[in-house]
Amino acid sequence: MATAQKRITYFDWLRGAATYAVVMLHMCNKILTDYPAETLGRPLIISWTMLQLVFTRWAVPSFLMITGALLLDPKRTTDWGKIARYVRRMVCVLLIFCPVYTCMSARAITPSAILEGIGKAFTRGSWDHLWYLYDLIGLYLLTPLLAGYVRASSRSQQRITLAVLAVITLVIPTINNATGAGITRLAWVNSSVFYYLLGSYAHQFLRLDDRVTVLGIGALALCALSAILFVNLRGTYPKWLIIPESPLIAAWSLLIFVAAHTYLDGRPTPRALSFASTHSLAIYLVHPLPLIVLYRRLWWVPYETLPPVLFELAVLAIVFAITLPIAALLKRVPKLGSLL
Repeated sequence: MATAQKRITYFDWLRGAATYAVVMLHMCNKILTDYPAETLGRPLIISWTMLQLVFTRWAVPSFLMITGALLLDPKRTTDWGKIARYVRRMVCVLLIFCPVYTCMSARAITPSAILEGIGKAFTRGSWDHLWYLYDLIGLYLLTPLLAGYVRASSRSQQRITLAVLAVITLVIPTINNATGAGITRLAWVNSSVFYYLLGSYAHQFLRLDDRVTVLGIGALALCALSAILFVNLRGTYPKWLIIPESPLIAAWSLLIFVAAHTYLDGRPTPRALSFASTHSLAIYLVHPLPLIVLYRRLWWVPYETLPPVLFELAVLAIVFAITLPIAALLKRVPKLGSLL
C-alpha cells in the first residue's frame, strides 16, 4: 500500500513481520488452551505468556495502526467512493471464505453448507479470527469522520483524545478482566478505534526516543511481573494481559511501530517479508484451513504424545508449509487475487 507521494517501506517491513506473527499467535496460543495448567506448570505458563507478548501479540495492533496511518493521512483524500470499494472488498472476502470454512468443517460441499456459510458471514458466526475483517469494515465506515477530525485537530488535541480512548478501551477493560470489578465504561468503543487513531498519530509525530522506549520496555517488565503474580495466585493463564485491549500490548506495539518508522523507512524489504506483506490477507484467511484438516479430518491429536513446546513447533511448521504455497496460488487466481 502506498500514499500518493511514495511507498512507505517500513509499512512493508511491519506488515510482513506481523503476518508471520499472526500465524504464530494462533498456533502457539494452543499450548495454553490444549494443555491443563497443572500439566504445563507455572514456569512454562509464565514463559509462554511472555514469548507471546514479545513475538506475536503486537501484530494485530500493528495492522490497525498501519491502516490508520494510511487512511487518516491528512495529505490523503478518502472519499465515500473509496470507502465503498474497501467495504465491498471485505464483504466479498467474507462471502467467499465463510462458506469455505463451513464446508470444510462439515466435510462436504453441499448447498445447505454453502448457505449456512453465507448466513454466518452476516452474523459473525464463522471462525473467530475473522473478527478483524468486521472491525475493518467498521473502521472504513468511520474513516471520513475520523480523517476530518485528524485534519482539523492539533497534536495536543489528538493526544488528549488518545488518552481518553486508552482509558475507555484499554485500562478499564483490563481492570475488569483481571479483577472482575465490573467498572462501567460509560461509552462502548472498540480498542480498534484507539489503534487506528494511534497509528495516524505515531506516523505523523513520533520517532524513537527515550519516552517511547521506556514505555515499551516498561510494559514488558510490568507484563512479566503481572504474569508471575497472577499465575502464582490463580494458577491459570493470564490471557487478559496480552489481548489487544491490554495497555501493555498497546505500549509494546507502539514501540515496535515507532522503531520500525525510525530505523526501517526507506530500507529495501527482505524477500520473505515482502512476500508476506503482499500476501498478508491471503495468508490470514488460509492459515486456519490446515488445522481443520489435521484435527477434523485426520483426527490428529499430537498433544497426547508430544511435549507441549514440540507440539507447537510441529503445528507451526505444518501450517506454514501448507499455507504459504496456497496463499501464493490464490493470489494468481483471476478476480479472487485482486480481492486478496
